Amino acid sequence: MSTKSAARTSSRNVWEGITGTHDFEVVGYSLIDGFGAGRHVCSGDFSVAGHDWYVAFYPDGLDQDCAGYASACLAYRGKERLVRAKYSLSLVGRDGRASPLADDTVRSHYFTPTSRSADLLRFVEKSKLSSPSSSSYSCLDDDTLTIRCVVTGPRVESVAPAERGPRVTVPPPSLHEHLARMLRYGRVSDVAFRVGGRVFRAHRCVLAARSPVFDAELLGPMMETTAPCFEIHGVEPAAFEALLRFVYTDSWPLAGVDVAATVRLLSAADRYGLERLRLMCEEKLHEGIDVDNAADVLAMAELHHCSQLRDACVEFIASPSTLGPVLASNGFEDLIMATGASVTKEILHKVSESWSCHGNRNSSKKKGEKWQLY
Repeated sequence: MSTKSAARTSSRNVWEGITGTHDFEVVGYSLIDGFGAGRHVCSGDFSVAGHDWYVAFYPDGLDQDCAGYASACLAYRGKERLVRAKYSLSLVGRDGRASPLADDTVRSHYFTPTSRSADLLRFVEKSKLSSPSSSSYSCLDDDTLTIRCVVTGPRVESVAPAERGPRVTVPPPSLHEHLARMLRYGRVSDVAFRVGGRVFRAHRCVLAARSPVFDAELLGPMMETTAPCFEIHGVEPAAFEALLRFVYTDSWPLAGVDVAATVRLLSAADRYGLERLRLMCEEKLHEGIDVDNAADVLAMAELHHCSQLRDACVEFIASPSTLGPVLASNGFEDLIMATGASVTKEILHKVSESWSCHGNRNSSKKKGEKWQLY
């Protein structure tokens, strides 16, 4: 009996990045300084990876929230439904190299005919642009400012079975980006909060959908209020700003593991009933427990009923290798004052269990042998 080998098919998808650089010279910068927020000047069109682009520069910022900063953006001129590109915008110093005064981070963005621009709201501080021309960081050369744009776009070559048409490219979810833009610009906002001297504009429907506390406050008796701004006490501005960022993006709103900032955010999350954010704070604080902050973190966990974090802190403090240093820390006395005897008894119980276990192991050793503890 003869057998036939199975038919074999193959396909290949090759992505090649094409990079282009465009220098946009803004001649007579002093004449446009003071244009006003939202007014801008544009570069000429340039082509990279088969697509047309241009750079826009806002000498007084894109909007009122950018006071003290100049903004810049890369804009897409084409008509393709979806173009993904990496880009950076930087200022060229007098030495011809990228100046450290501006944000030259390489970013990635999806451009479409309805979402044409990628904005750098705080591109550079205006005060730095007016530094003396003799400064090594000066970017003004004979009243001319040069913005360098580097764009990398993909060129795709596909070889696939003839009977199959081109695949449909679906971008990742971008709802959080759109909501973050609404929060950043404050457009069509209908509620404002004053927190420690700072004012934050937001949208009642978004806050109410995400927080039961905001729902009760903003869609309850306060729904018809005409107060221009609600005062918030007991929350620091930075923590409230981070809380709003989470509400609109559902992602971790702080950079890195800052224990002090995370503790303040935990308090705000608990106050507004944001359970997911509260648990995220617990996780971050768990990662950051050390001898210096263990007592403070435990006190915060006890105050806000964070059971998992509380147990982790008790285990950390009761460990023979850390117990002494924690007891000598400034925060331990504050812990006793804040929590009373209950937490202290639990720590002592854990210590007793640890040493009891150690003693039992010691008794099983031969005479002259020593146990090494941790």
